[in-house]
Amino acid sequence: MTTKYTKQEVVDFFHDIFNPIGDDLIDVKAYDIMGQYLTQIEQELENQSMTQKQLAEKIGTSASYISQFFNLNKLINLKTLAKIELALGIDFELKQPTENNSITQIGKLPDNKVSDIAFTATNESPYVAAA
Repeated sequence: MTTKYTKQEVVDFFHDIFNPIGDDLIDVKAYDIMGQYLTQIEQELENQSMTQKQLAEKIGTSASYISQFFNLNKLINLKTLAKIELALGIDFELKQPTENNSITQIGKLPDNKVSDIAFTATNESPYVAAA
């Protein structure tokens, strides 16, 4: 079976994916924020040689509940974040987009400290690390 779409239908489809509005935009933002937390959790688990299962035990929940966050099947709630923060002995930090619309993510530098690394996409060089 072949389905044919008009050029405008295809354009509209991709426009909606890359330019969410309403509830879709809220979902995108929520998962973006959660991703920032999960990145920090994952890094700290690695630093402490701890598994998701061990973290779950430490905060009094199941490993499957924790894995739902990492699989992006469920949004993490603030109470769970507070428990994780206390269990790991860390303070979470949210990053804001920079003025030049670069993507900021948390990464490790050689000295093993967590710091900001900005990746700016341009037509000349798609993934250049900015200092």
